[in-house]
Amino acid sequence: MLKLKLLDKFTFAYIIFNFLIMAIGWKRIEHPIEHLIVFSAFAVILFVCRNKEDKSKFCRFIADLHPYIFFAYFFESTSSMNLVFFHDYIDPFFQKIDNFIFGYQPTIEWGRRLDNYFWQEWFHFAYFAYYPMIVGMGIWLYLKRKEDYYRFTFLVFFLFYLCYVTYVFLPVIGGRFYDVNMSVTQEYRYGIFTRIMAFIYRNTHHRGAAFPSSHVAVALIVSLYAYKVKKVLGSIMLFITFSLAIATVYCHYHYFIDTIFGILYSVTAYATGLKIYSKYK
Repeated sequence: MLKLKLLDKFTFAYIIFNFLIMAIGWKRIEHPIEHLIVFSAFAVILFVCRNKEDKSKFCRFIADLHPYIFFAYFFESTSSMNLVFFHDYIDPFFQKIDNFIFGYQPTIEWGRRLDNYFWQEWFHFAYFAYYPMIVGMGIWLYLKRKEDYYRFTFLVFFLFYLCYVTYVFLPVIGGRFYDVNMSVTQEYRYGIFTRIMAFIYRNTHHRGAAFPSSHVAVALIVSLYAYKVKKVLGSIMLFITFSLAIATVYCHYHYFIDTIFGILYSVTAYATGLKIYSKYK
């Protein structure tokens, strides 16, 4: 008998969505055969492991953790598929929105106007904290509160998939669209966190995937769930997330409008996702 959890179904739906995008824009996608093979492999791995989880602890482990195993590739792959419907990135439109709000480009100016060791390190730390927040919260819940783990993971990746689909239809690079920002984000300077983020951006080559800011969206939904299960932890994470929202612009990665829609996506996904999970889990 076919066994799939609610999030499995959303993962398969997202994989099928990518197959459709590949079928529509095969010639406009970078390395389409590679993506076809990898997405197919992920689908097979998830299907086999979920249906053998009763006989194999390893299969159960892989099936339960599949979103964390797959999501980095899912994110990277969006930049290969986000020019199917547009012939170029649409950053100028979002730059005009920021300019209308501020009269200047905050993604260029904030990091320059407050450029010192402490603030550079703090905001780069806040931006980097996004990664251990997701993984750390997932591991803790998986080990200590298994039902919360499934609910939390569904909310997080329900939101991720919403963002990923948006990136295909709205190709926005973000603050790094500016050459001056691109060079600064790859420059080794100040302390450990500024250098860690420079290392990451030197060694990843994705373009696009900026609107909405998945950093803001996902960090907020993780923090909201943390607050739900442990208020002290959640309060700390919400404070870091507030700093992270500023950091996305300060560190030259996003436009201000990206962060606003990141918050809107997060709040919407949190409320909607809880209802879906409660009804269909």
